[in-house]
Amino acid sequence: MAHPVTASSASLRVSHVELYVTDARAAAEAFTGGYGFQVFATAEGASRSLALRQGDIVLVVTQALDATHPAAAYTAAHGDGIADIALTTTDARAVLAEVSARGATLRDEPADHPGGWVTARVTAGFDDVHHTFVQRPAAGPEAHGTPLPLPGFVPVAELAPQAAESPVLTVLDHVAVTVRTGELAASTGYYEQVFGYESVYEELMVQGREAMDSKAVRSPAGDLTFTVLAPSPDHQAGHIGDFLARHGGGGVHHLAFATEDIVETVARLDKRGVVFLATPDTYYEALAARLDLSRHSVEELRESGILADEDHAGQLFQIFTRTVHPQRTLFYEIIERIGADTFGGGNVRALYEAVQAEKAEHEGGTGAEDAQ
Repeated sequence: MAHPVTASSASLRVSHVELYVTDARAAAEAFTGGYGFQVFATAEGASRSLALRQGDIVLVVTQALDATHPAAAYTAAHGDGIADIALTTTDARAVLAEVSARGATLRDEPADHPGGWVTARVTAGFDDVHHTFVQRPAAGPEAHGTPLPLPGFVPVAELAPQAAESPVLTVLDHVAVTVRTGELAASTGYYEQVFGYESVYEELMVQGREAMDSKAVRSPAGDLTFTVLAPSPDHQAGHIGDFLARHGGGGVHHLAFATEDIVETVARLDKRGVVFLATPDTYYEALAARLDLSRHSVEELRESGILADEDHAGQLFQIFTRTVHPQRTLFYEIIERIGADTFGGGNVRALYEAVQAEKAEHEGGTGAEDAQ
């Protein structure tokens, strides 16, 4: 269960998500060209970093230029991936003292930086990801209207112009994490105990012979949700086991970006070359009977391959990109919420059933044996 937190840790909010990559410029181009982000600041020293923004989403891509930089070891182990989910605070030392007393594992002691910055770092609740606490100067240095993510960054001279038909991504909806079998409780418990997160969703998702345990926890500020997935010990590991093997352990396996109109946004992303996972027609044949859609028609969703689900609070629409990672790990999700507060568990089952039905159609069988 979540534990009471002081004003210091309760005020933590997402600053940015940092990816360690082998080529920062190429990684930035994938986000700017494909997803419509803009580079707004850069930093260079032992590493090369580019900061990108869209809506309230800030991403930093960092390439090691020195073998001693942690990005070198990370990319050697995992390839490009998410290494830091940074959090802003008005008092990094006070937050560090609080979370350390509650069981956080220190990674870097508080450090003062020129201009009044203070940073500190603790481990995350899963493998070699970490959280940097970022205390910005009172003046709040900005680049083109967006706060600089870390000390050492400088604004680019001017932003690249946005195309008229650019996608519109608004906020980071959630971060999906995969951990090893048996580690789900410890991983989510870390956030409940150390940071005072609340459990908002929990389910065992069974797909035939495969299954995964899932639990979502949300920050006191409400702007950071981790959806943590682990293979079920009583079933085959399936695609979650594949991620663990290819990634070399647990880690972030996708980021979900929110949008206010998923049909329009997916159409724009498609034109920019983003490739999404396909959804069989049988999914949409069952969708009309499964849901009374509050927005978007079945045909609009079918044309784009978008999934729909609902919970006690409303509906959601979501779609997943096809991974372009060399190790077929990291990918992204686009999501629109109409009140829904959970994460599309019904889609996992409905899509799986649709795939089995389509397979049975092509093979002339029932598909029941595969779905056991």
